[in-house]
Amino acid sequence: MLTTIKHLISLAEIEHYKRGIVTIFVLSFFCAHIVPSVFLVLLMLTPLAPAVILYMAWLLVFDWKSSYSFLFGPSARRSEYCRTARMWNYFRDFFPVTLIKTVDLDPARNYIFCYHPHGVFAVGVFANFATEATGFSELFPGLTIWCMTMPVVFAAPVMREWLMLLGARSVTTLGCRSMLARGKGHSIALVPGGTRDMLVAEPGEAKTAIRDRKGFVRLALENGSSLVPVYGFGENDLYDRPKSSFLRRFQQYCTNKFGMCYPFFQGDELARMLPRRRPLHTVVGAPLDVPHVENPTKETVEHWHTIYLEKLTELFDEHKEKYGYAADKELEFV
Repeated sequence: MLTTIKHLISLAEIEHYKRGIVTIFVLSFFCAHIVPSVFLVLLMLTPLAPAVILYMAWLLVFDWKSSYSFLFGPSARRSEYCRTARMWNYFRDFFPVTLIKTVDLDPARNYIFCYHPHGVFAVGVFANFATEATGFSELFPGLTIWCMTMPVVFAAPVMREWLMLLGARSVTTLGCRSMLARGKGHSIALVPGGTRDMLVAEPGEAKTAIRDRKGFVRLALENGSSLVPVYGFGENDLYDRPKSSFLRRFQQYCTNKFGMCYPFFQGDELARMLPRRRPLHTVVGAPLDVPHVENPTKETVEHWHTIYLEKLTELFDEHKEKYGYAADKELEFV
């Protein structure tokens, strides 16, 4: 009886840890700039004020570019200790998240892992590529993955340091090229649909906004890097989008005007903030090898973009029934 009680208490503690880590993850999207800034301002009122001044001076003068180019800063600042921290296992198990490999990848090449769809928070991208919770390095030995995300998050003091320790970098053209140029096996993970994917994320739907997104194909051609289609089954099921037409129009306006939008959503717990506990199956497809073309024409980019969409569709169709979709469900490009 005592053993059973201890076991139940242990399970309750684990559930508490899971919810705590996921809550911090969600809140970081809203507080990434505010909390660290307020914290630094408060520290200015203490004897630690000189340290804050030195940190900000170092950040603005020497380290500002390190989030997108190893040429201009110590952007190799990446910690496997942070990436393998036990807390990410709690994050993984909350849903849970699973990474599925379909083919081996040559560690002598560079790859661009293209994740679809973004969903609200791109949970699959973070769990699979910014941490080792799902065993990326074990599944793809010899590859070093860099998780590319919005430049704006690296403007947040303190938060940017944590993200860079996890191997996150700015998804600018220079940032992507710099990470791919680090040598054999260095690869990047990005979401071609970006924030536009957020606007079409609906539970039960299979939509991704990449019909007119071709920059990732041009990047692959210019660097001779293979494109790897990745589909996150379940990513769109974690949240409901707002029903209000005003909020949807506001999101569309922000996306068109600023290239990003505020993530209005409805989940299940903690004032509808926490995502639903739905299994996320991230399937990594076979790479699409593209030629190395320094200055690809529009026609060349269009050609390989069309082929990529076909490969992504094949990946979706091959696994959709296994991971929750009906046999007649089709992947939509918007």
